[in-house]
Amino acid sequence: MNLLQNPNFDQGHHHQDNITEIVVPDGWRLYWLDNVIFPGSSAPAYRPESTVWYIHHAPEVEKPLFFLTGEFCWKVFKAFSPLYFAVTQNVTGLTPGARYRFTAKVFPDIVEHYGPNGKVWAQDIWAAEARAGWSALNTPWPQGEDDPVEWTDWFNIQSGNFAFGRYCDVWVEFTAPADGKAQIWLECKAKWGFANNWFMDAFTLTEVTAPPEPEPEPEPEPIPVRGTPRVQYMRTYVLLPSNCPVNWIMAAARTTLTFQVTLGFSADDAGIGDLNSRTVIAINPEDIGTGLSADWYAEHYPGVTYIALKANTASELEQRLYNLLSGR
Repeated sequence: MNLLQNPNFDQGHHHQDNITEIVVPDGWRLYWLDNVIFPGSSAPAYRPESTVWYIHHAPEVEKPLFFLTGEFCWKVFKAFSPLYFAVTQNVTGLTPGARYRFTAKVFPDIVEHYGPNGKVWAQDIWAAEARAGWSALNTPWPQGEDDPVEWTDWFNIQSGNFAFGRYCDVWVEFTAPADGKAQIWLECKAKWGFANNWFMDAFTLTEVTAPPEPEPEPEPEPIPVRGTPRVQYMRTYVLLPSNCPVNWIMAAARTTLTFQVTLGFSADDAGIGDLNSRTVIAINPEDIGTGLSADWYAEHYPGVTYIALKANTASELEQRLYNLLSGR
């Protein structure tokens, strides 16, 4: 919904301050510099003329150029003199904290001269610029200064968002203050004494729709953790020296088979794994190497229960290992 009063300039107009040459749309106010040299110009700007132009008074060729909606557009002009003016309107009923965009459609008809094919636009890219702004309600025009209006940067050919000889959007976004009231502004300037005409139509002030919440990023596929057990279980690993005689291996195998525990020769294999219960029974650990001890497992494989079992013969190993496993 457009929140401006008379945004298309079709709902009436009047002589501002009873000045014959200053006709403005109802609900709007026009300001200008008069006999003032502004930054960038080399000669004074003078009071412009302003008219709310009726489409049926325009040549047929100009009707589609200058009239965007309805039967009227607003023209502010000054021939052969620099020009600096501002238009403004107070607005109320805004939602505090909501975001709004004011957009003014302006046509900088900045004619350097007329050639065989008609208008020749100004060749100086800085010849004309425009900007939008907002302020608190009833703020006086700062006459080309910045404060207390919150202005945008100047729209111009250099910035790529402006052109001579066509309608351009000049806009500002702002957050409505706590009282729900604001004043919106448009400033236009032409610094050389060309045929400086500015046409305006179809202004809007609308609440900016909040962008939709972005879709959450899909959860990344979990990276497979190698060695994670399918289910937790209590693992007991009988660790033999790698140079263990065959009869010792057979004695240990008979016992581990009886109790369904693991038999192997690697100290690392005995300690590895994400298990809550890991027990290593090291047979004659001084023969295994690596400086095997409870401290070694605590450093490299924390959480391992370490048991050292000494045996001098294969039969002694079988008996002592049987007694140890049967008591667990």
